[in-house]
Amino acid sequence: MLGRAFLVVSVLFLALLAFAFYQDLNRPWLPIQQKYAQQYGADFPIQVQQLFPRVQVNNQFVVERCITCHVPDLQKIGPQEAAGRLGPNHPAVINDAVFAKYGQDTLICRPAAATASASASASPSASASPKPTASATASAPPAATTATSCLDPKAQPFYLLDVNGKVVNDPSTNKPVVAQLNGFIPSQYKGLGIDESGCIICHNGNRQATTEAGAHQDLVPNPFGVYDKAPQVFENNCAQCHGALGEGGKGPPLNDQNRLGFFSDDYYYRCIYLGNTGEEHLDTIMPAWGVSKGGRPPILNNDTINLLVHWIRMWQQYTSLP
Repeated sequence: MLGRAFLVVSVLFLALLAFAFYQDLNRPWLPIQQKYAQQYGADFPIQVQQLFPRVQVNNQFVVERCITCHVPDLQKIGPQEAAGRLGPNHPAVINDAVFAKYGQDTLICRPAAATASASASASPSASASPKPTASATASAPPAATTATSCLDPKAQPFYLLDVNGKVVNDPSTNKPVVAQLNGFIPSQYKGLGIDESGCIICHNGNRQATTEAGAHQDLVPNPFGVYDKAPQVFENNCAQCHGALGEGGKGPPLNDQNRLGFFSDDYYYRCIYLGNTGEEHLDTIMPAWGVSKGGRPPILNNDTINLLVHWIRMWQQYTSLP
Protein backbone atom coordinates (compact mmCIF):
# COMPACT_ATOMS: atom_id res chain seq x y z
CA MET A 1 0.00 0.00 0.00
CA LEU A 2 2.82 2.36 0.91
CA GLY A 3 4.62 1.54 -2.34
CA ARG A 4 1.52 2.31 -4.37
CA ALA A 5 1.10 5.67 -2.65
CA PHE A 6 4.76 6.46 -3.31
CA LEU A 7 4.28 5.58 -6.98
CA VAL A 8 1.26 7.88 -7.29
CA VAL A 9 3.12 10.76 -5.63
CA SER A 10 6.11 10.19 -7.92
CA VAL A 11 3.94 10.23 -11.03
CA LEU A 12 2.25 13.43 -9.89
CA PHE A 13 5.61 15.03 -9.19
CA LEU A 14 6.92 14.09 -12.64
CA ALA A 15 3.76 15.42 -14.25
CA LEU A 16 4.17 18.69 -12.38
CA LEU A 17 7.82 18.87 -13.44
CA ALA A 18 6.87 18.22 -17.08
CA PHE A 19 4.26 20.97 -16.91
CA ALA A 20 6.83 23.38 -15.49
CA PHE A 21 9.23 22.57 -18.34
CA TYR A 22 6.43 23.07 -20.87
CA GLN A 23 5.56 26.45 -19.41
CA ASP A 24 9.21 27.44 -19.49
CA LEU A 25 9.57 26.49 -23.16
CA ASN A 26 6.18 27.83 -24.22
CA ARG A 27 6.89 31.54 -24.46
CA PRO A 28 4.10 33.26 -26.38
CA TRP A 29 5.74 36.66 -26.01
CA LEU A 30 8.89 35.52 -27.82
CA PRO A 31 7.61 35.93 -31.43
CA ILE A 32 6.32 39.41 -30.53
CA GLN A 33 9.70 40.41 -29.14
CA GLN A 34 11.48 38.97 -32.18
CA LYS A 35 9.25 40.96 -34.52
CA TYR A 36 10.00 44.10 -32.49
CA ALA A 37 13.72 43.33 -32.66
CA GLN A 38 13.59 43.02 -36.45
CA GLN A 39 12.07 46.49 -36.67
CA TYR A 40 14.02 48.35 -34.01
CA GLY A 41 17.02 46.17 -33.15
CA ALA A 42 17.51 43.59 -30.41
CA ASP A 43 18.92 45.94 -27.80
CA PHE A 44 16.96 44.35 -24.97
CA PRO A 45 16.82 40.98 -23.19
CA ILE A 46 14.60 38.38 -24.85
CA GLN A 47 12.55 37.47 -21.81
CA VAL A 48 9.64 38.55 -19.66
CA GLN A 49 10.43 42.04 -18.47
CA GLN A 50 9.03 43.92 -15.53
CA LEU A 51 8.50 47.61 -15.02
CA PHE A 52 8.00 49.13 -11.59
CA PRO A 53 6.07 52.40 -12.04
CA ARG A 54 7.35 55.16 -9.80
CA VAL A 55 4.01 55.77 -8.11
CA GLN A 56 2.50 53.53 -5.48
CA VAL A 57 -1.05 52.27 -5.89
CA ASN A 58 -2.71 51.27 -2.60
CA ASN A 59 0.67 51.76 -0.93
CA GLN A 60 2.35 49.27 -3.27
CA PHE A 61 4.64 49.64 -6.25
CA VAL A 62 2.69 47.67 -8.84
CA VAL A 63 4.64 45.52 -11.28
CA GLU A 64 3.56 45.57 -14.91
CA ARG A 65 4.79 43.51 -17.83
CA CYS A 66 3.27 45.32 -20.80
CA ILE A 67 6.78 46.26 -21.93
CA THR A 68 7.56 42.58 -22.48
CA CYS A 69 5.66 42.72 -25.78
CA HIS A 70 4.91 46.31 -26.63
CA VAL A 71 8.11 48.25 -26.10
CA PRO A 72 10.70 46.05 -24.36
CA ASP A 73 13.41 48.74 -24.48
CA LEU A 74 11.13 51.40 -23.00
CA GLN A 75 13.42 52.40 -20.16
CA LYS A 76 16.40 52.68 -22.49
CA ILE A 77 14.82 54.73 -25.29
CA GLY A 78 12.75 56.98 -23.02
CA PRO A 79 9.13 58.19 -23.14
CA GLN A 80 9.26 60.33 -26.30
CA GLU A 81 10.67 57.62 -28.57
CA ALA A 82 8.50 54.94 -26.96
CA ALA A 83 5.33 56.98 -27.52
CA GLY A 84 6.22 57.31 -31.20
CA ARG A 85 6.72 53.58 -31.56
CA LEU A 86 3.45 52.80 -29.83
CA GLY A 87 1.47 54.98 -32.21
CA PRO A 88 0.20 58.51 -32.76
CA ASN A 89 -2.36 58.41 -29.93
CA HIS A 90 0.10 57.70 -27.12
CA PRO A 91 1.25 60.63 -24.98
CA ALA A 92 4.85 60.57 -23.84
CA VAL A 93 4.03 62.37 -20.58
CA ILE A 94 0.94 62.24 -18.40
CA ASN A 95 -0.06 65.90 -18.32
CA ASP A 96 -3.13 68.07 -17.74
CA ALA A 97 -4.48 67.54 -21.25
CA VAL A 98 -4.27 63.76 -20.88
CA PHE A 99 -5.90 63.98 -17.46
CA ALA A 100 -8.72 66.13 -18.77
CA LYS A 101 -9.61 63.79 -21.61
CA TYR A 102 -10.04 61.01 -19.09
CA GLY A 103 -12.11 63.20 -16.75
CA GLN A 104 -9.55 62.96 -13.96
CA ASP A 105 -11.47 62.59 -10.71
CA THR A 106 -8.95 64.58 -8.67
CA LEU A 107 -9.59 67.69 -10.74
CA ILE A 108 -12.58 69.97 -10.44
CA CYS A 109 -14.89 70.93 -13.27
CA ARG A 110 -16.94 73.87 -14.41
CA PRO A 111 -20.03 73.87 -16.66
CA ALA A 112 -18.94 74.86 -20.14
CA ALA A 113 -21.92 77.17 -20.62
CA ALA A 114 -21.02 79.09 -17.48
CA THR A 115 -17.31 79.58 -18.04
CA ALA A 116 -17.50 82.76 -19.94
CA SER A 117 -18.93 85.93 -18.72
CA ALA A 118 -17.11 86.72 -21.92
CA SER A 119 -17.57 84.69 -25.14
CA ALA A 120 -18.18 80.96 -24.70
CA SER A 121 -20.22 78.73 -26.92
CA ALA A 122 -20.32 75.01 -26.26
CA SER A 123 -22.13 72.00 -27.62
CA PRO A 124 -25.24 71.04 -25.59
CA SER A 125 -24.20 67.42 -25.35
CA ALA A 126 -21.65 65.79 -23.08
CA SER A 127 -20.64 63.59 -25.95
CA ALA A 128 -19.20 66.67 -27.59
CA SER A 129 -15.78 66.65 -29.15
CA PRO A 130 -12.95 67.07 -26.64
CA LYS A 131 -11.86 70.00 -28.80
CA PRO A 132 -14.84 72.38 -28.56
CA THR A 133 -15.06 75.64 -30.44
CA ALA A 134 -15.47 77.55 -27.22
CA SER A 135 -12.93 79.70 -25.49
CA ALA A 136 -12.79 80.16 -21.75
CA THR A 137 -11.59 83.63 -21.00
CA ALA A 138 -13.74 84.32 -17.98
CA SER A 139 -12.60 87.17 -15.81
CA ALA A 140 -14.78 85.99 -12.95
CA PRO A 141 -15.19 82.21 -13.17
CA PRO A 142 -18.23 80.69 -11.48
CA ALA A 143 -17.94 78.39 -8.52
CA ALA A 144 -16.49 75.05 -9.56
CA THR A 145 -18.18 71.79 -8.72
CA THR A 146 -16.78 68.48 -7.60
CA ALA A 147 -15.69 66.01 -10.24
CA THR A 148 -18.62 63.72 -9.44
CA SER A 149 -21.04 66.11 -11.09
CA CYS A 150 -18.98 65.98 -14.29
CA LEU A 151 -19.76 62.36 -14.88
CA ASP A 152 -23.39 62.50 -16.01
CA PRO A 153 -23.39 61.61 -19.74
CA LYS A 154 -26.64 63.57 -20.19
CA ALA A 155 -25.36 66.74 -18.57
CA GLN A 156 -23.97 69.72 -20.41
CA PRO A 157 -20.25 69.69 -21.25
CA PHE A 158 -17.77 70.46 -18.52
CA TYR A 159 -14.39 72.06 -18.90
CA LEU A 160 -11.69 70.66 -16.66
CA LEU A 161 -9.65 72.79 -14.29
CA ASP A 162 -6.22 71.81 -13.09
CA VAL A 163 -5.30 71.73 -9.41
CA ASN A 164 -4.66 75.48 -9.53
CA GLY A 165 -8.14 76.22 -10.85
CA LYS A 166 -6.99 77.00 -14.38
CA VAL A 167 -8.91 75.77 -17.42
CA VAL A 168 -7.01 72.97 -19.17
CA ASN A 169 -6.45 73.72 -22.85
CA ASP A 170 -5.70 71.30 -25.66
CA PRO A 171 -2.14 72.23 -26.69
CA SER A 172 -2.85 71.59 -30.36
CA THR A 173 -5.82 73.98 -30.54
CA ASN A 174 -5.41 76.09 -27.39
CA LYS A 175 -9.12 75.52 -26.76
CA PRO A 176 -10.58 74.18 -23.49
CA VAL A 177 -10.85 70.41 -23.22
CA VAL A 178 -14.23 68.91 -22.31
CA ALA A 179 -14.30 66.05 -19.82
CA GLN A 180 -15.10 62.88 -21.72
CA LEU A 181 -14.58 60.01 -19.30
CA ASN A 182 -14.76 59.00 -15.68
CA GLY A 183 -11.34 59.39 -14.14
CA PHE A 184 -9.05 56.57 -13.23
CA ILE A 185 -5.61 58.20 -13.41
CA PRO A 186 -4.17 58.85 -9.93
CA SER A 187 -2.97 62.43 -9.68
CA GLN A 188 0.49 61.33 -8.53
CA TYR A 189 1.27 60.32 -12.10
CA LYS A 190 1.06 63.90 -13.30
CA GLY A 191 4.22 64.94 -15.13
CA LEU A 192 5.68 61.43 -15.37
CA GLY A 193 6.83 59.92 -18.64
CA ILE A 194 5.40 56.60 -19.77
CA ASP A 195 8.73 54.99 -18.87
CA GLU A 196 7.97 55.96 -15.27
CA SER A 197 4.21 55.51 -15.20
CA GLY A 198 3.96 52.43 -17.40
CA CYS A 199 1.14 51.36 -19.68
CA ILE A 200 -1.35 50.25 -17.04
CA ILE A 201 -2.09 53.80 -15.97
CA CYS A 202 -4.30 54.19 -19.04
CA HIS A 203 -4.72 50.58 -20.11
CA ASN A 204 -6.11 48.77 -17.10
CA GLY A 205 -4.82 45.29 -17.82
CA ASN A 206 -3.73 42.30 -15.77
CA ARG A 207 -0.37 43.53 -14.56
CA GLN A 208 1.28 40.18 -13.89
CA ALA A 209 0.30 38.18 -16.96
CA THR A 210 2.86 36.55 -19.22
CA THR A 211 0.50 35.32 -21.94
CA GLU A 212 -1.38 37.46 -24.44
CA ALA A 213 -4.77 36.32 -23.17
CA GLY A 214 -3.81 36.97 -19.57
CA ALA A 215 -2.12 40.29 -20.32
CA HIS A 216 -5.25 41.62 -21.97
CA GLN A 217 -7.66 40.46 -19.29
CA ASP A 218 -9.71 43.32 -17.82
CA LEU A 219 -8.19 45.66 -20.38
CA VAL A 220 -9.78 48.89 -21.57
CA PRO A 221 -8.00 49.01 -24.94
CA ASN A 222 -9.63 52.16 -26.26
CA PRO A 223 -11.43 54.13 -23.58
CA PHE A 224 -12.39 56.90 -26.00
CA GLY A 225 -14.02 54.35 -28.31
CA VAL A 226 -15.92 52.90 -25.37
CA TYR A 227 -17.17 56.33 -24.37
CA ASP A 228 -18.33 57.05 -27.92
CA LYS A 229 -20.87 54.18 -28.01
CA ALA A 230 -21.41 52.66 -24.58
CA PRO A 231 -23.26 55.54 -22.84
CA GLN A 232 -26.22 55.37 -25.21
CA VAL A 233 -26.41 51.58 -24.92
CA PHE A 234 -26.27 51.88 -21.13
CA GLU A 235 -28.93 54.60 -21.06
CA ASN A 236 -31.28 52.63 -23.33
CA ASN A 237 -30.95 49.27 -21.61
CA CYS A 238 -29.42 49.53 -18.14
CA ALA A 239 -30.00 52.92 -16.53
CA GLN A 240 -33.67 52.31 -15.66
CA CYS A 241 -32.62 49.66 -13.13
CA HIS A 242 -29.00 50.53 -12.29
CA GLY A 243 -29.23 54.33 -12.37
CA ALA A 244 -27.84 56.84 -14.87
CA LEU A 245 -24.50 56.89 -13.05
CA GLY A 246 -24.53 53.29 -11.87
CA GLU A 247 -25.79 54.31 -8.43
CA GLY A 248 -28.36 51.52 -8.33
CA GLY A 249 -32.14 51.33 -8.13
CA LYS A 250 -34.13 48.19 -8.85
CA GLY A 251 -30.79 46.63 -9.65
CA PRO A 252 -27.62 46.76 -7.55
CA PRO A 253 -25.19 49.69 -7.86
CA LEU A 254 -22.59 49.19 -10.58
CA ASN A 255 -20.26 51.93 -9.36
CA ASP A 256 -19.65 50.12 -6.06
CA GLN A 257 -15.87 50.17 -5.55
CA ASN A 258 -15.86 46.93 -3.56
CA ARG A 259 -17.55 45.05 -6.37
CA LEU A 260 -15.46 46.69 -9.08
CA GLY A 261 -12.29 45.93 -7.18
CA PHE A 262 -13.22 42.28 -6.64
CA PHE A 263 -14.96 41.02 -9.78
CA SER A 264 -13.28 40.46 -13.14
CA ASP A 265 -14.53 41.52 -16.55
CA ASP A 266 -15.50 37.93 -17.24
CA TYR A 267 -17.89 38.02 -14.28
CA TYR A 268 -19.58 41.17 -15.55
CA TYR A 269 -19.77 39.74 -19.05
CA ARG A 270 -21.55 36.63 -17.76
CA CYS A 271 -23.94 38.75 -15.70
CA ILE A 272 -24.99 40.76 -18.74
CA TYR A 273 -24.97 37.91 -21.25
CA LEU A 274 -26.74 35.27 -19.15
CA GLY A 275 -28.73 37.53 -16.83
CA ASN A 276 -31.32 35.58 -14.82
CA THR A 277 -30.47 32.38 -16.69
CA GLY A 278 -26.98 32.30 -15.18
CA GLU A 279 -25.98 31.16 -11.71
CA GLU A 280 -24.95 34.65 -10.55
CA HIS A 281 -28.43 36.16 -11.04
CA LEU A 282 -30.67 33.14 -11.31
CA ASP A 283 -34.39 33.98 -11.03
CA THR A 284 -33.76 37.72 -10.58
CA ILE A 285 -35.20 40.53 -12.74
CA MET A 286 -31.91 40.84 -14.67
CA PRO A 287 -32.64 40.20 -18.38
CA ALA A 288 -30.46 37.74 -20.30
CA TRP A 289 -29.28 40.31 -22.82
CA GLY A 290 -27.14 37.95 -24.87
CA VAL A 291 -29.38 34.87 -24.94
CA SER A 292 -31.59 34.09 -27.95
CA LYS A 293 -35.24 33.38 -27.17
CA GLY A 294 -37.74 31.64 -29.41
CA GLY A 295 -35.44 31.80 -32.39
CA ARG A 296 -35.13 35.59 -32.08
CA PRO A 297 -31.65 37.12 -32.01
CA PRO A 298 -30.34 38.36 -28.65
CA ILE A 299 -30.97 41.99 -27.71
CA LEU A 300 -27.23 42.70 -27.36
CA ASN A 301 -24.40 41.04 -29.28
CA ASN A 302 -20.98 40.14 -27.89
CA ASP A 303 -19.26 43.35 -28.98
CA THR A 304 -21.94 45.51 -27.38
CA ILE A 305 -21.79 43.55 -24.14
CA ASN A 306 -18.02 44.01 -24.04
CA LEU A 307 -18.50 47.76 -24.52
CA LEU A 308 -20.86 47.79 -21.55
CA VAL A 309 -18.38 45.86 -19.43
CA HIS A 310 -15.66 48.38 -20.22
CA TRP A 311 -18.07 51.26 -19.56
CA ILE A 312 -18.92 49.83 -16.12
CA ARG A 313 -15.19 49.45 -15.45
CA MET A 314 -14.80 53.20 -16.04
CA TRP A 315 -16.44 53.78 -12.65
CA GLN A 316 -13.56 52.03 -10.93
CA GLN A 317 -11.32 54.37 -8.97
CA TYR A 318 -7.94 52.79 -8.66
CA THR A 319 -6.79 55.04 -5.86
CA SER A 320 -9.55 53.76 -3.56
CA LEU A 321 -9.70 50.03 -4.10
CA PRO A 322 -10.64 47.91 -1.07
